[in-house]
Amino acid sequence: MSADTPVTGPFRISVEAIPTGVTLDISQFVEALVLDLVTEHADALAEILDEQAEPRPHDGHRAETLLVERLVDELATKLPVYGGQCMALADRIRAVAGPKAVPQQRTAEGGAAA
Repeated sequence: MSADTPVTGPFRISVEAIPTGVTLDISQFVEALVLDLVTEHADALAEILDEQAEPRPHDGHRAETLLVERLVDELATKLPVYGGQCMALADRIRAVAGPKAVPQQRTAEGGAAA
């Protein structure tokens, strides 16, 4: 297990620092979710697309919203992390998301900030 990938299964999670925090790469989980969508829920996707295609006056609600909510309820949307990998993930996030030093602003001669 590399330091950047503290979770190796059942879905890999990689952690990278960004200036304001971290990003979590959960692409393996998303790939499984997409595969589940197209293989197990193709009819629900087609129904949502049909609802979007029907012209109707805008009333503040999207016609397919309830269909989308039902589909999300049926999908596995929780990303499992087990055992020691929980602590490894927390440690990695803590390590890369910790406070970062902000460079001091240089001052011009005479003491005024540049």
